[in-house]
Amino acid sequence: MKKNLLILAGKGKLPFLFKNLAEDKGYKVYTVGVKTITGTKTDFTVPFLGFTELEELLLELGKPQLVMLGKFNPKIPLALAEGFWEKFKVFLFGGKKKKNLDIFQELKREIKIFLPEEILKVFIRYMESKGFSFLPSEEIRDIAAPILATEGNLTPSVDLKSEDLDEGIKFFNYAKRLADMDIGQTLVFKNGHIVAVESLEGTDNTIKRAQKLVGKGISVVKVARTNQDFRMDVPAVGLQTLKLLKKAKAKALFLEAGKVFIIEKEKFLSEAEKVGIAVIGLALR
Repeated sequence: MKKNLLILAGKGKLPFLFKNLAEDKGYKVYTVGVKTITGTKTDFTVPFLGFTELEELLLELGKPQLVMLGKFNPKIPLALAEGFWEKFKVFLFGGKKKKNLDIFQELKREIKIFLPEEILKVFIRYMESKGFSFLPSEEIRDIAAPILATEGNLTPSVDLKSEDLDEGIKFFNYAKRLADMDIGQTLVFKNGHIVAVESLEGTDNTIKRAQKLVGKGISVVKVARTNQDFRMDVPAVGLQTLKLLKKAKAKALFLEAGKVFIIEKEKFLSEAEKVGIAVIGLALR
C-alpha cells in the first residue's frame, strides 16, 4: 500500500509536476499552499508561519508524509534574522496568532545561522517532534526519476566541442566542491574563468549577474551537494532558466546526473536544441 503525501508548495510548477509523478506511482497526494507565496491553486492553504494550521491539517488528513517543493523568497532568512516578523506580527501567523508566534519564537531560538537549509532543519525537527514525518530524500528522487538529468548529451542535435566538454567537466568538479562548502550550487564560467558563483539569489539571478559581467557566450554548471537532502532543497532548472541562457547565448548547461531536476523536461530539452544550447548530464567520478 502506497503512502499518503502532503506537498507544501512554494512558487512554480515543480510541486504539481511532482504530484503527478507520485500519483502515477500510486501515492495519494494532497497539496497545501502558503498564502501570499504559492500563487497557484492548491487543495488547501495555510497562512505564512501558520504552524498550528499545518499541524491541524496533517492530523485531519491522517498524518500524510510531508514534501517541501517549489521556490520561496530567498530574502526570508534575512528577514527572520532581523526580526522583521515581530514588527508585523499583527498581520501574520494566521488566525491563531498567539500560538503560532510562540512556536515561531521557540524555533527562532534554535536557529544558529539564518540560512535556508538551517531554518528548514529546525522546522523538520520541530515537525518530527510533533509526530509528523517527511518523505525520505531517496524516495523523493525515486518518484522524480523521469525529470532528473541523466548522464550524457541530452541535446544530441547540438554539437559540443571536446575542449568545451573538458572545460565543463573541470568546472563541474569545482562546482561540487563549492556546493559541499554550502557556498552555492550554480557556477558560471567563460573562456576558462569562473564568472559567478550562486549565493542566496538562486540560479536564475546568478546567470543574470554573470551576463552583466561578461556578456554573451557563458556556460553554466548546476550541481547538488554530495549529501544533498532533497527534503529541504531540490536543485532544479526550468524554462525561465533556459530563457536566460538563450538571452546570454550560452554555449552549454552542465547538470549533475541523477540529482538535478529539469522542470518540464521534454519541452526544456527540445527548446534547448532549437536554440543550440548543449545540455550535458555529468556524474562525479
